[in-house]
Amino acid sequence: MEIGLGIDVRFDLKEGDHRAIAHEAAKLGYESLWTSADETRHPFQRCAWWHRDSGLQTGIAVVPVSAWSIETLASVSKETVERNRGEFTLGIGAGRERSAPIRVMRDAIETLRPLLPGVQVYLGALGPQMLNLAGERYDGVALNWCTVEQVRSSRDSVSAAAKGAGRDPAKVAMHEYIRICIDHDAETARIALARTVMSYALARPGADLTKGYRGHFSRMGFDETLRDLEARRADGASEDELARMFPAEVLRRIGYWGPPNGARDAFLRLSEGLDIAIVRVVASRKRPYDLQTVRIAMAACAPRS
Repeated sequence: MEIGLGIDVRFDLKEGDHRAIAHEAAKLGYESLWTSADETRHPFQRCAWWHRDSGLQTGIAVVPVSAWSIETLASVSKETVERNRGEFTLGIGAGRERSAPIRVMRDAIETLRPLLPGVQVYLGALGPQMLNLAGERYDGVALNWCTVEQVRSSRDSVSAAAKGAGRDPAKVAMHEYIRICIDHDAETARIALARTVMSYALARPGADLTKGYRGHFSRMGFDETLRDLEARRADGASEDELARMFPAEVLRRIGYWGPPNGARDAFLRLSEGLDIAIVRVVASRKRPYDLQTVRIAMAACAPRS
């Protein structure tokens, strides 16, 4: 299994900080560096900085196609591939696309293939139809917020779809961000991780509970927990109050919070079944989204102890 490091766009880092992270990550044994996407070219620039100073594979997971034209996305990706000497993986997802997202993502890979020859393209996928599409046509699937059981189920779906399309399932990579929140004050770290989960898992009032991340968490067996929290929110509970109520047993199945010395074992446990497992750094309230927070997390989960 490949272990990578994930730094999202919330971190307030300068070019020199990114260069330091890349250099240190390579020394610690990380094999790849990943970032999340926004609607700018900054994540692509970040990947170029990282590769220049580490030689590591870099990637973005995932770029929402709802925010980019495919032609522009292909152009900026091609520039990054050239700057990284081929060491770049592009992850794409439907984003806010609500009209026939499966068709949109099928068309996206068909358009990108001739524009990005040889480039690995992953599909951000949660539900069964997207997982099937990943197995049929993409080079990998970018999972998110999965239990070990969900990773196993996703692998089965992707492999079956790959076989049905006449492809080798072993050539479709399984990638996932695994959130790690380090703080010696475990309760502070737990609340920070819970707030992060809730930003994905809780449905907006009136939203379809079967769609998107809300549906994903329900399929993993967390519907009752989420309904309770959503009801409390409707009764006036604050975000902090909800985070304190969020069950620890649910959080343990999808991420790690607490002191550095427990992080690596938890990360490896949560990585079971993956081809590429990414340490995705989450800052606690006592720590800002800065260079030191990244250093603490990447040292705690380092492949080389």
